[in-house]
Amino acid sequence: MTKPGTTADPGVEPRRGPAIAAILFASIFWGTTGLAASTISVVPAFVIGASTMGLGGLLMALTAPKKTWSVVATRRAWPAVIVGGLSIMTYTLVFYAGMSWAGVALGNVLALGSAPVFAGIIEWIVDRRPVSPRWLVATGIVIVGGWMLATGRDLGTESLAHDAQLVPLGILMALVAGFAYALYTFMANRLMTRREGIEALNFRGTISAMQLVSAVPLLGVLIVMAPTITSHAFVVPVLLYLAVFPTAVGHSLLAFSLGRLRASVAGVYSLMEPVVAVILAVVFIGEVIAPTGWVGFAMVLCGIAYLSAPGSSIRPWLKLRPNDEGPTG
Repeated sequence: MTKPGTTADPGVEPRRGPAIAAILFASIFWGTTGLAASTISVVPAFVIGASTMGLGGLLMALTAPKKTWSVVATRRAWPAVIVGGLSIMTYTLVFYAGMSWAGVALGNVLALGSAPVFAGIIEWIVDRRPVSPRWLVATGIVIVGGWMLATGRDLGTESLAHDAQLVPLGILMALVAGFAYALYTFMANRLMTRREGIEALNFRGTISAMQLVSAVPLLGVLIVMAPTITSHAFVVPVLLYLAVFPTAVGHSLLAFSLGRLRASVAGVYSLMEPVVAVILAVVFIGEVIAPTGWVGFAMVLCGIAYLSAPGSSIRPWLKLRPNDEGPTG
């Protein structure tokens, strides 16, 4: 019998390599959202969020109708699906606002950097499941590095200025986005894992069902704001890109990953997103990173590599025990 909190396949320990690769590729797609959104700044941030998640969520449900319906038809899943759907809806609305007001680098790092911390706290409070010492160390390294990366900006030489009065509000929006994302992944992970007397639900169906819940109100916002979008036709291809790749493809990869990794662990790997976002912000948007910021960049990569090392020991460079098969979070 599979232990509580593991995947549905009895007697099989999932291979973590594909799951780690999936969440990292998803993070690369997500890392492009700030650059893409910066090219259509004529559209309000909440409209960008509503269109990308509204269209993307609908696309996910339509491309996996049987799997989505199998989850929707499971009554015990309704509370988690609704909470998860409303969480990802909140995330997409405030995430783009956070990037718009605080800057792509700072908004990304705070939103995604805070997510694994919130995920670990949620797991501890709800499931009474403490995180591992390695998770604590890896998360600490990544968060410190991410903060250095975001704050190590040379504002005096940036080509794209931000309203200083909106930066604190942007930081708040980014932190709200981080909590919402953590709650979304936690709820999805609970449905995707087998616990005592409760069967696990399909990975793709779970994420698609939550995306569908978020898509319904967001499509309403999109309909109301349609005149704003159609008055600037050049934004349509960008919105379609955001809906298809970062949203539909990215969250499909997330579904695959969450079926094999704890939400708190997947949250740390997803911190590759702000790394990608910062690079794109520097190269294409004109945000300038000071030397201390690049030290933080290296720390983020080291933190992810540390968590990825085989085994569960806090010192993975020591000889692995026979039963150590991968990071457990």
